[in-house]
Amino acid sequence: MPDLLTRPEREQLERLEDKIESWQTELREELAASAASSPKSDPVDPAYAGRFRETAQRLSSQVHKEVPPDLDPEALAEIRGHLIDGLEALNELDETRPLDSVDSFIVHAEAVRHIVRDALDGQPDGAQSDARDLLNGVENTLPGVTRKELAQLIGVGERQMQRLAKGDGNRPSRRLELVARLVALLGRAWTPAGAVAWFYRERKDLDDKTPIEVIEDPNYERSLMLAARRGRAQHGS
Repeated sequence: MPDLLTRPEREQLERLEDKIESWQTELREELAASAASSPKSDPVDPAYAGRFRETAQRLSSQVHKEVPPDLDPEALAEIRGHLIDGLEALNELDETRPLDSVDSFIVHAEAVRHIVRDALDGQPDGAQSDARDLLNGVENTLPGVTRKELAQLIGVGERQMQRLAKGDGNRPSRRLELVARLVALLGRAWTPAGAVAWFYRERKDLDDKTPIEVIEDPNYERSLMLAARRGRAQHGS
C-alpha cells in the first residue's frame, strides 16, 4: 500500500487541482474568443491550435512536476497515460478542424483532475505515523459510530482500541491505514452508519465477498479502494 501523503504533499495536490481547473478555463476562453473573432464559415482561428498546444504542454509539464512521487503508482500511471493521449491528439491535430483535438485534451485534463481529487479524498485526517491521530480522524469522519463498531473495522479488541486512542506515537497497522483511507472516501458520500454498513455488504467486484472479509488480504487493497470510489459515485458524490 502506498504511503499516506504528508500535509505538504496534500497541499501540493490541492494547488495542482486548482491549476488544472484554471487552465481548463483558460483553454475554453481562448476557444470562445477565437470562435467569436472568426467568420461563421471558419469558426476557429487556425492560430488557436498553436496557442492551445503551448497551453496544453505547459499544463502537462506542470502536472509531471507537481504530482507527489508517493502517490499511488496506478494513479500516477493513469495521469501520465491521459497526458500522453491528450498530447498525441494535439500532435495529430487538423488545424482546419481543431475542435476535436481541443475537446479531447480538455476531457483528458478533466480525467487527470478527477484522479487528483480521488487521491485527495482517499487521504484520511491524521499523521500517517501515529495510530492515535489516524483513529481520531476516523472517529471524526464517523460521528456517532461506537468504539466497538470501530474496533471491529480495525480488527482489534475494545481494550486495544482504548490503548490506541490513548497512545502516543504508535505506528498504525496496515489495516488501520486502509480503513482510514476507505472511510475518508466513503464519509464524503454516506452517512456514518451507511459507511460502516458498506464494509458488511457483499460486492461482485470483491468476488462476492464483503469488504470486511477481504480487508486483511493485500491482494484486495486496490479492489477495495476502487469499490469505495464506485460506491461513493453511485451514492451521488
